[in-house]
Amino acid sequence: MKNQFDYYHYTMELDSTSIASLVESPVPIDQSPIAFRKIQCFSCNGILLLAYNDIIIMWNPATRESRRIPPSKTGGLYNFCYFPSIEGYKIFRLGPGVITSLSNDMDIDIFSTKSNTWKTVGIFPPNYYFEEYRIYMSDGIAYMMAERKESENCTILRFCLEREEFLEELLIPNTISPRGITVVGEKLCLIGGSLEDNRKIRVYCLYMKETNSWNKILAIQLPFKISLKPLSFIKDGGIMFQNYMSKNVFKAYNSTTHKLEKVNVAGIEGLHFIQVVAYVETLSSPLL
Repeated sequence: MKNQFDYYHYTMELDSTSIASLVESPVPIDQSPIAFRKIQCFSCNGILLLAYNDIIIMWNPATRESRRIPPSKTGGLYNFCYFPSIEGYKIFRLGPGVITSLSNDMDIDIFSTKSNTWKTVGIFPPNYYFEEYRIYMSDGIAYMMAERKESENCTILRFCLEREEFLEELLIPNTISPRGITVVGEKLCLIGGSLEDNRKIRVYCLYMKETNSWNKILAIQLPFKISLKPLSFIKDGGIMFQNYMSKNVFKAYNSTTHKLEKVNVAGIEGLHFIQVVAYVETLSSPLL
């Protein structure tokens, strides 16, 4: 019998019905509850990035190839992206740097799979508070929810991994109460509540290659205290959600009926998932 601190990786199709398959982890998984809460997982180009404690792994579950990344500094928040121009990946880290009595800044470090080295390229802007517990990545840009110290207004900071510098901040529409950001289908999405009715959740999608403007793609009336995270676009323009407040892990928004529907996934009954990451299977190698 599995105890409450046994952790495993599963893969499944994000569709109306699916079957989950257990896959072998590329490294032994730390079974402690502390490690469980610290696991970070991201996807890009068919590759997964796993990070917890001082273990950082790039892994393709389809081919079972993996690559161990040397740690930069202790702890931190990660994400990564692929750059065709260099035929390699860059890993972004935000976390504690060299702590002295005069400074408690968070360093920004970048790892290149081409050079197999880390370098510190800056610090988190001191005139902002970091508001999230994750870094989000889309089109080579790292996004971070933040609050301006001077005004206490929420905004989104952007760091370009190709140029290795911060870009102009991304403003949040003043018509919503922001609840967070995520990436769906390689596009940055903003989740927020309606100012008229905070139980109506709205999802905005940002199209970076056009006008850097938000386009509302969804508004759903949700029961009180329900917690959903958009995962992926599915057939017929629907969206798959991870449900944090129920034993039923997934919900699908039907764009025809405009309703949330239960998604049955065989093989995961009774399991709790700390993270669910959408990715497209490829034969890409993490060894680049």
